[in-house]
Formats: sequence, structure tokens, C-alpha cells
Amino acid sequence: MPRSTCPATGSAAPRAASRRRPLRALVALAALAAVTGAAGCSSAGEPVGAGRTAPASAPSRLWPQATPAPSPSGPQHDGETATKVPGVAPVPSGDIHEVDAYAAVRAEVRAARNSVTGADALDDATAAKVASSCSAGEQRNCPIRKPVYCDLTGDGHEDLVVGIEMEDHFLSLRAYTLVKGELTRVLSTVAQPSSIEVAGRDLIVWEPWTTPHYALRSVYTWNAQNHYMDFRRYEIRRAESSAAPAVPRDRERRR
Repeated sequence: MPRSTCPATGSAAPRAASRRRPLRALVALAALAAVTGAAGCSSAGEPVGAGRTAPASAPSRLWPQATPAPSPSGPQHDGETATKVPGVAPVPSGDIHEVDAYAAVRAEVRAARNSVTGADALDDATAAKVASSCSAGEQRNCPIRKPVYCDLTGDGHEDLVVGIEMEDHFLSLRAYTLVKGELTRVLSTVAQPSSIEVAGRDLIVWEPWTTPHYALRSVYTWNAQNHYMDFRRYEIRRAESSAAPAVPRDRERRR
């Protein structure tokens, strides 16, 4: 391959003068020559070398004896199954609208009165309000939101979705369907939602995230095999609205 020369950058200096240059200038020139030689000079269209490639090596783990950090504390729903609601009369017609949603929640609270953890657990103040203030005719201080009906199971019949407002803006979110006329809970989780959506058989919960203008999006989908609203995934997405503030990093979340 024919050699190409770099264009001159100035007139040549006398040889004798170069011997009188300070040592610092000579070092700088030597470094410049090394860089220029590594980069190479080439004619237009000719390939230019990128230098020597570092040899490939396998990752080397640092501090292999250190204890790993625990898993992230995201939503935990493994092992949950459909549960028949105690104390609710069967509905032979199969129409879930015939069920008194407030009475069904009160029945669950009574059955799980001694629970301190798990899907049925409510804080004492909320449980007391449910027991004393929630009925079909009286909801002045009732923490249960207005029942919502939608087809989550895809069988053509509407199901029941209930939200129970708890302390610190937490919401106990529950969903029910009828199985052979028996009211059965197919979802129970706790969240701090900025909004809740239904898309087909997906129940989508949006919650504020620690980073402003972003939100946690959790998706629950009907699983026809285990007859439960499975938790499918959660992801961090940019929020469409900045109305929901970020959650402080030190706030403890209940799941």
C-alpha cells in the first residue's frame, strides 16, 4: 500500500536550533509524535487503525464472600388463591349485583378480625369503621369506596371490585366473582394508588414513584387455570400527569 504523508504544519526549523529547545518542548514533541504515529495518516478512503484491542476476559467478581443484598421489596403475591367469602349467602342466579358489597366486606373483616398480616388485614381504625359505618343505606364515615362492576374473568358476567381506604393513603383493593353462586375473592392487595384502571381482563394500579413525574404501574390479570387475578408485572413509567407527587424514599410500604 503506497505511503501517504501528513501535510506540513509550518516551515522547517534549522537543525541546530532544534538542539537548543528546552527539554520540556522535546518531551511534548515526542508525545505528539507518538499520538500521531498511533493514529496514522492515510489517504482519503483508506482504513485507519483504531489501535490495539484489549484482550477479552471473563468478569471478575469483587468481594465474593460478601453477603448479597436482599431482593427488592416489590409486590408479593405468590401462593395466593381464590377464597370463599364467609357469611355471605349463595346467589343461585349468578348475578353478583344481588350481593350486598358492604355486607360482604363486613363479613370478611369479622372473619379476619385477629389477622395482623395478609390480604385480609386492615388497621384497627379502618376495621372499626367498616364494622360500624358501612351498610347499603349508610356510608357517611364508611371507608369503603362505591363498588365497581366489570368483567375481569372474561366469562361475560360482571365481577365486583372494592376499595377500602386505610390510613396514610393506603387502599385495600379487592375483587370478587361468583363461583357456582358462591362469592369468592380473587384479588386482594394493598397499594397507594394515584389511579386504578381496567383494560380487558387487566386491573392496572398506578402509584407515585420516588422520582418526580414517574409512576409505578402494577398489572393484575385473570388466570383461568388457578381462578385468581395473578400479579403479572410492575414497571416504572413516566406519568402522564404530574399531579401525583413522588413518594419519599423512607416511607414504608405495605404489601
